[in-house]
Amino acid sequence: RLRQDAAPHTSGSRSEGAMVNTGKNYPIELGWAFLLVVGYLVRVAFVSIRLPGAIGILLVGFAFSHFMQEDILENRNDLQRFAFLLVLLNAGFEVSIRRLRPAILLISLLPGLVEMAGIAGLAMLTHDVGIREGLVLGCVLFPLGEGLVIPKMNEFKAAYPDHALPRVTLTWAPLEATLALSFFSFLSSVSSSLTEGQLSPVLLVMEVVVRLVATVAAGGFVGAGAGWVLSHTSKITVRKKRIFTGSAVEAFLLVLGLGFGGFGLAEVVPNGFGPESKLFDPDLFVIAIGSSFSDVANPTVLHNVEGFLAGIWVFGSIILFSMLGSRTEVQVFEHFPQILPFMLFGVACRFVGLCVAVPLAQRLGKHSPFAPKKMLLEILFLFLCSLPRATLQGALGAQPVQDNFFSRLGEQGKAWRQFIGQGARLYIITFSILGSLLLEFLGPKLLLATADKTRRHAMSLAMPPIDEEHASCAPSQIGSPFFMEDPPLSPTAGDRSLPSNDAAAAAATSPSSAAEALSVTVAGEEDPPTEDTEMERQESNWGTFLFESGGERGLDSAHAVEPCILYRAETQ
Repeated sequence: RLRQDAAPHTSGSRSEGAMVNTGKNYPIELGWAFLLVVGYLVRVAFVSIRLPGAIGILLVGFAFSHFMQEDILENRNDLQRFAFLLVLLNAGFEVSIRRLRPAILLISLLPGLVEMAGIAGLAMLTHDVGIREGLVLGCVLFPLGEGLVIPKMNEFKAAYPDHALPRVTLTWAPLEATLALSFFSFLSSVSSSLTEGQLSPVLLVMEVVVRLVATVAAGGFVGAGAGWVLSHTSKITVRKKRIFTGSAVEAFLLVLGLGFGGFGLAEVVPNGFGPESKLFDPDLFVIAIGSSFSDVANPTVLHNVEGFLAGIWVFGSIILFSMLGSRTEVQVFEHFPQILPFMLFGVACRFVGLCVAVPLAQRLGKHSPFAPKKMLLEILFLFLCSLPRATLQGALGAQPVQDNFFSRLGEQGKAWRQFIGQGARLYIITFSILGSLLLEFLGPKLLLATADKTRRHAMSLAMPPIDEEHASCAPSQIGSPFFMEDPPLSPTAGDRSLPSNDAAAAAATSPSSAAEALSVTVAGEEDPPTEDTEMERQESNWGTFLFESGGERGLDSAHAVEPCILYRAETQ
């Protein structure tokens, strides 16, 4: 509060050139009641008519801005940062080191970099600014809204479990967010009034490298340690008494607490390069914790933590999008003609980047999920996934004003700071609504149109290639997922025996018994289609359970379980 009183431009409740928004004096409980009850009801109403729930919450936040309670208004930045931390943690869970193949890295980085460079170039040509100012604008505007895209991809993954494109996007979205956050951190170090001109270019590059390496190493160590401890709580005892209960809520609270701790620690530990330089990047630190935790923790612990995170995200999404909506001002539409060229040119550059990246990814290996004959439809789906934007624009758009970027440029720097903030708000309004609607209505149609190829290569980016020497299945027999040990199972035609409940329970806790508990028929190509009986449905559900409980994240390597994806054409 002292800093806000001393420097009005750093206040989260007002910005340069914006109307001052004052809070109302009434009990804070009434404000929270309005946000939670009305926000949730509007969210449910929008979802029931197949509209994105985030749009409804944004509208609730906009309405709330006209009578916002003063304490909520004063702490709006902190509330938004809390909700954004949940997005970062969830993004980390989706970034697995085992998934980072060259193809997914190419799709995750190249299209976004092309769009950012295009926006920066257009700014330099039309507004007579330097490359630094143009890159700051591009870095704020280009990243997709992972808070909007990741929940939708989880829905698509559940609705189309054999489709690879939603899983590709779940890995791509947090990687692009990490790219934007990391690059913006570098731009901030050369643009902020606190650090501008303090370091030479060589030292700036060294600082960024040190920060990235230290952040990934420290976050990875914390997350991996938490994953190992929470997976072996029964072995941690004092005088033969267990310290941890091993419950799901215990694991979630510890991981969430470590995320908060890492985020806060990154804001106070200096790196020695300058008075305001920090050793860790806060956003990347949280992502690294989530990523390393998901790689080390056993599937049961990870599933429990993700379940609790999904539950609290309902609360977090109401906070995040209502706070974003409360920042929206009608006056910002006056600047729409100036921002529209950046929108159109930016998405055009994104499409061009995808048209280059996807064919290159398809040629990188035989396990690419992209089909040459349907590549245009797959590019269109990925393009739709890049349109919903709100999260990072809301988090980064206010930073140039708050940190007084380009202070050495005088009035020109002030005008460009305002332009970046206005562009971020218009991107949130336009793309959060239009992009979410396009993805909601056209996404399922594109997934259905591209299902054949990606079904044959489901999870090829997330899993190691199938060892065809030891697998007793042909590629044409791909279907319900199950696991094969070495030596492999030898399914007998016509054998449709199902595991008992006891066997299922044992398989859920013991990966090595999962393959032994399941005996699945691999029907020949000439077998006639069969009716979808109750037994067929149970068998499909059992295969899906094995796939989701262990295959997607990978099982303990000590069990030497090799994932194998099978397909019975007549039941799909």
